[in-house]
Amino acid sequence: MPQEAPKEMTVSEFLDSLASGSATPGGGSAAALAGSMAAALVEMVANLTLGKKGFEGHELALREMLEEANSYRQSLLSTIVQDISAYQEVIKAYLLPKTNEEEKRKRQEEIQKALKKAADPPLFTAATSLKVLKLCQQAIEKGKTQTITDAAVGALLAEAALWGGSLNVLINLSALADKKYVQKIKMDLQRLRQEGEKIKQQIMAKVNEQLAKS
Repeated sequence: MPQEAPKEMTVSEFLDSLASGSATPGGGSAAALAGSMAAALVEMVANLTLGKKGFEGHELALREMLEEANSYRQSLLSTIVQDISAYQEVIKAYLLPKTNEEEKRKRQEEIQKALKKAADPPLFTAATSLKVLKLCQQAIEKGKTQTITDAAVGALLAEAALWGGSLNVLINLSALADKKYVQKIKMDLQRLRQEGEKIKQQIMAKVNEQLAKS
């Protein structure tokens, strides 16, 4: 697939690429896109609430939330291309020649470097999506009542992005020889997932409570 930025592709073009028989884009790119959509929904809630009567006390917080969500949206979009590029480097490393011991040694070194590098974009996606999830919780607390389900959809997308990023990190870690590094990243991912699950549960409890009143 050409290395063009996702924002230069239509949604249909991206989905066609995702559905194709090519290894990229794949789950890591889809996770980053889900996270960026979650951030966009936070922006939507903030934009729909700003300037509305009764929300004057939240204006500063809403503007900060809007700016932060926009930053995450843009960085997660960039991560789609980074994820594609990093995985293509893994493929290149596996295709290196292995006809003698020196080539085998060099190939293994390149594979290890490429796998570690390929873990970075999905790790960023997971960590950033947790931040977006926290913003979704703020959006539910400070946004207009009518936007609560938009923020809830954002939360579900952010959680999916968090888990999707985590799983794509783990698949790259599975072939790494640096076990100390692997253990550290696994612990980081576990913490991210546990915190994300706790926030998601709080969000959905709030949303269900609000919907039950309507």
